[in-house]
Amino acid sequence: MMNEVSLASKEMEQFRVNVNMLMSPDARGGHLASTGLSPTGNLVDVPLHRHRVALSTYRVDVGLQYLLNDQWTLQANVPYAVKNQEASIEWLDPVTSEDEHAILRSRDIHHRDETYTGLADLDLFLGYKIRGLFKTGDILFTRLGTTIPTGRTEENPWTLGDTGIEHLHIQFGTGTFNPIANLRYSVPLYRGGIITASARGMFPLYENNKTYRGPVELSYTAGFTYRLFDWLSFNGNYLGFYQSAASWAGERDINTGMRYSMAALGMSLATLDGIIVSANVMFPLTQETLYDEGDAIEFGNLVSLTTSYSF
Repeated sequence: MMNEVSLASKEMEQFRVNVNMLMSPDARGGHLASTGLSPTGNLVDVPLHRHRVALSTYRVDVGLQYLLNDQWTLQANVPYAVKNQEASIEWLDPVTSEDEHAILRSRDIHHRDETYTGLADLDLFLGYKIRGLFKTGDILFTRLGTTIPTGRTEENPWTLGDTGIEHLHIQFGTGTFNPIANLRYSVPLYRGGIITASARGMFPLYENNKTYRGPVELSYTAGFTYRLFDWLSFNGNYLGFYQSAASWAGERDINTGMRYSMAALGMSLATLDGIIVSANVMFPLTQETLYDEGDAIEFGNLVSLTTSYSF
């Protein structure tokens, strides 16, 4: 996401390497439950309670870019994520000691205090740049590509949960090749100002071998950059995101499907060695799950740090 709002503006050399770290330390989710797990692994009815989940995510993206000529570009993005999950129970109705143990056993097959690490799905793009489309100095950059299914995927968690078997809702990929389209437009203003806008879509077309089909994801940004000096610039951006529901064997995954928007503020610094360092802080504006019965994660503040080097 933050590649879309990066403020670094440096004329591309033949090669470019970007390293971006995105930190989401306080995302939260949860859902009501009224079933527990017996010592023999059977589902049993218990008083109403709520599963609470806190998720801290740290993701590093290594972006590689090769300039074929002034217009055509090859790009790849290699992401690695660390996801730390903490699970707890909110007690709503009175429970007996037997109920409490059944509820905790059920929690532990759904959500656990664990840290998960691994590669996410890679992105591979072919980009085309058009200069001076509407006025002198403007740039339209289009990219078409696909995800590469390198991220770890899980078995159907709903089927496993219904039979009292430990499972995981967190996935690192979709297990499929998904087309991606991206547009980015920038136009210079008076005295160092630049207005930018972008849109990106990912469109899963089929199920993986575990019957999972990922959601359609659409993101869009609009913002400005002000270059105070050749080596220092500031930016402000609006970010929007839409995610449809994913599915398992054709059945809707109620933990997916959301809309949210954020504001981002940041700065970019060019060093003497030609390395550009950018920092952005994102603040949630609106968040909405599309299905009331789901427990899609709600984001807190996000921080992004990016280092870019061209040669």
